[in-house]
Amino acid sequence: MSDLIISRDPTGVSIELNRPRAINSLSGRMLAAIGTEVAGARRVDLTGAGPKGFCAGADIRELRTLALSDPEQAGEWLDVEYTIDLAIARVGTGTAHLHGISMGGGLGLSLRLSRVEARQDLVLAMPEVGIGLWPDVGATFELSRAPRLAGRHLAMTGCSIDAASALWAGLVDVVVDENGRQLDVNPQASALARSAHWIEACYDSADPVAVVEALRRRPEPQARSTADLIATRSPLSVAVALEAVRRAEHAGSLEEVLDTDRRLGRSFMRRSDFCEGVRAQLVDKDHHPRWRHAGLADVTRAEVEKMFG
Repeated sequence: MSDLIISRDPTGVSIELNRPRAINSLSGRMLAAIGTEVAGARRVDLTGAGPKGFCAGADIRELRTLALSDPEQAGEWLDVEYTIDLAIARVGTGTAHLHGISMGGGLGLSLRLSRVEARQDLVLAMPEVGIGLWPDVGATFELSRAPRLAGRHLAMTGCSIDAASALWAGLVDVVVDENGRQLDVNPQASALARSAHWIEACYDSADPVAVVEALRRRPEPQARSTADLIATRSPLSVAVALEAVRRAEHAGSLEEVLDTDRRLGRSFMRRSDFCEGVRAQLVDKDHHPRWRHAGLADVTRAEVEKMFG
């Protein structure tokens, strides 16, 4: 069975990610094939097979294996992914049909199409800080443009949001039912919108330690639990995530952000918590990663800057 189901017409290509047992995670072979299919297309439509979700992201097991044996080749693997993300963005026209788990590399393929539909069961996230990466695939471009600093929150925590919250954040265009009919959803009533007052107050800093301290001082239990959540993430990844979103806030284009991601990708494959994070979450599944830093306060500004070098 093919991992991609392709259909074409004179104006474009429809691509169904067809690896449902792995929630359609993107292997290097799948990415290369998608790149071939979208070349020259005037429209791209994207769907994901199976009930669990559109796409769980890149196949990080495959990427970890590569990083352990050849970090430079792993960086090239990411380069290919980002090139395909940019190629789809340049096509622009088309519809992404998101449902269930829609994360990481799947968002890199879909967020720049002219219509991004989300079903009510959407679970959207850029969860990379939990495995020792940062929110890549150019996603900091969209996160940096979310209202009231919500993108900084999503990047530093890696937490997931529902369809109404994604609509409020500008990450999807419409919420639909299983038949594609638009639903009347009030984004202002979403969970993320209701948290915007404390998010905006706490994340208005270039210092990740100051952000966490501000969260711990808030009266809202959710803000304090967010500080606890960040403490479980890779300290280096959290610090880089904040800096990446802040830089993206001033970026003039998606291409500029992806160029930054290319540099970060090579740095993370050479020296980061990535291999350890995947080991803890997906290989040994002990869920006790041994991060390189004991906490955010141990990550120096020079270390963060070096990752962008």
